[in-house]
Amino acid sequence: MGRLRPPWSGAGTVSATPPVASRWCGGRGADQSRRSADLPGRGLMARTSHLVLFLLLLMMVCLNADQMVMSPNIAEIKREFGIEDSAIGAIQGAFTIVGALISLVWGYMADRFSRKRLLLFGVLVGEIPCFLSAFVQSYPQLFVARALTGIGVGAVFPVVFSFAGDAYGELQRGKINAFLSTALSIGGIAGMVVAGFMGAAYGWRTPFMVVSLPNVLLVILFMWIAREPARGAAEAGVGELVEQGAVYHAQVSLADYLDLFRIRTNLTLFLQGVLGTIPWGAIPYYLVYFLEGSRGLTKESATLVFIFFGAGAVTGIFTGGLLGGVLYRRKPGYMPLLCSATTAIGTLFVLVTLNIPPTGPANGLVVLAALGFVASGTASMTGPNVKTMLMNVNDPENRGRIFSIFNLTDSLGTGMGQFLGGVLSTMLGSIGAAMNISALFWLPCSAILLVAVFALPRDAERLRRRMLESAEAMRREAGISDTS
Repeated sequence: MGRLRPPWSGAGTVSATPPVASRWCGGRGADQSRRSADLPGRGLMARTSHLVLFLLLLMMVCLNADQMVMSPNIAEIKREFGIEDSAIGAIQGAFTIVGALISLVWGYMADRFSRKRLLLFGVLVGEIPCFLSAFVQSYPQLFVARALTGIGVGAVFPVVFSFAGDAYGELQRGKINAFLSTALSIGGIAGMVVAGFMGAAYGWRTPFMVVSLPNVLLVILFMWIAREPARGAAEAGVGELVEQGAVYHAQVSLADYLDLFRIRTNLTLFLQGVLGTIPWGAIPYYLVYFLEGSRGLTKESATLVFIFFGAGAVTGIFTGGLLGGVLYRRKPGYMPLLCSATTAIGTLFVLVTLNIPPTGPANGLVVLAALGFVASGTASMTGPNVKTMLMNVNDPENRGRIFSIFNLTDSLGTGMGQFLGGVLSTMLGSIGAAMNISALFWLPCSAILLVAVFALPRDAERLRRRMLESAEAMRREAGISDTS
């Protein structure tokens, strides 16, 4: 951590906002170290804070809809451009890779500059090529447009979670990450639903325009209403001093990346992120296509099954985030233990869903929908808890970068899953076989998460100690007396 400076020090520092603006417009006094900044304020400021969070959630829904908007119309796109499954996999793989690379740049900048402005630029730049995807005339044009659309998703991810880490405290982050992760999941479903139903009626191009335009208005409203949370405002000890006008200062350099890999929880979560997102890259992306080709469902029926699959994921993410937060309050190690168990259980349900024999048009649809709901619900509980664990073991000035690395590992897994699904389908002649192989990657992911059961409590306690030490240095340099 860099040297701390008093609040009146000169250029090159990270400035604090006034106390009332330090947490998304909703600050309130803190009187307990571990519960510092856990909840937004009350009254008008609290309502403003809730509105800011709501706008942020809507933006994340729209951005993630961009990612899945092509999937239900893969067959139509293949026919129009005369391409194979491997070419479709390459398009989505490029989308993910570009997003991951941009995420590294934005993560570094999120630790140094205004996250509001970075969010504005990322959203607008990402939505322009998404809109233009509706007007491409060849496969190369579609490939480039989709790859550039990944800019928006990749740029926003580390900025949003760095923002949230300074807006909510350690014990509240499980709930907040449940909301943020749920928004991402809803976005994927929204993109699939819009493309599935509108594509059948108006063609595969129209959905690109529908999912990209709303974010322009949303990001303008966000810029007008939201305020930047002060860095460190939600940390034990430091948050109380920020409320009194002190400033948390930390130098940010590229060399700090190496220190992030020395935190065992980070390493564990990065590795499981690569393996655990391979199935999430392949299965949802090819599910409608698989149900149409292998199960003989219509596009509308296949999309309906996907909706249940997505609804299960939304339910699992939200309840998993809340349950993980409750378990973390009791004992931090219980959170990764929950993730390990639900990942293994989810693998078994997914395999059953993909391989259960058809039982007739009506019964088969009901069974597939029910199994898909349970499978995705159990497998998805890990996502929000991983984000909470990363927030709770990394310093405020490192969270943009840590989430950019996490997004890279997740994006590598997702891109590998989408590309692997297309390649295996071509090689084996079966998209179902490709999806089954992808699902098996969840099993080693479940085993790796067990390491975090022991690493997380130690790393979280180390962060709390560092923040209390920083608070003491801030008191001495700013001339603030210790009133505890």
